[in-house]
Amino acid sequence: MTLQQLEYLLAVHQHQNFLKAADACFVTQPTLSMQIQKLEEEFEIKIFDRRKQPITATPAGLEIIEHARNVVNAAHELSSLVESQKGKMRGNFALALFLRWLLTCYLCLCLLLQKITRE
Repeated sequence: MTLQQLEYLLAVHQHQNFLKAADACFVTQPTLSMQIQKLEEEFEIKIFDRRKQPITATPAGLEIIEHARNVVNAAHELSSLVESQKGKMRGNFALALFLRWLLTCYLCLCLLLQKITRE
């Protein structure tokens, strides 16, 4: 099971159509269908009833979809957290560089003023 497969699963559930879900995921319909099929084989359970149009989730599929939604949301939250922490580190580093530059400028100005006042 991969995060990508779970995202495809959620897209099929949302669009109730494999072609529309594939378009929304920017993949071909055979690619999406194959990944859903692999997931169903791994779970040994049918997630979608393909005999009906629009496609609907089986009762067991609805439970899987709910858990998949939680996993995908948690993964996105984790990615956001990591990115925000990277941003803080970049921000702290940039601030440190600026403060060092500012301190250097201040010291140079002080030395220049001392030299001018001595002359």
